[in-house]
Amino acid sequence: MDAVKKIVQTEGQARRIVEEAKAKAEQIVLRAHEVANRIRQEAISQAQRQREEILKAAKEKAESEALRSDIETEQILENYRKLSEERKAAAVNKAVELVLGGR
Repeated sequence: MDAVKKIVQTEGQARRIVEEAKAKAEQIVLRAHEVANRIRQEAISQAQRQREEILKAAKEKAESEALRSDIETEQILENYRKLSEERKAAAVNKAVELVLGGR
């Protein structure tokens, strides 16, 4: 009788141990999912921040290059205007010389 009682107690203890192990395993799995989700969210957030930084830097670079290009274009146009005015003045002077010299 004692042996049967001991076996029943041992089986009961074994069931409790198994149930506790299952509960702990479920908690571990749940925590692992939570950690994985948090890590994934952090990675996504960091990737979005990096993307925004890259886009911002590219925009700033493009704006800077566009401004430099505009300045260079204005300088070239000003040089052409000066050259045109000089040639126009030279042509007027030559025309005056021809008219006055031709008299």
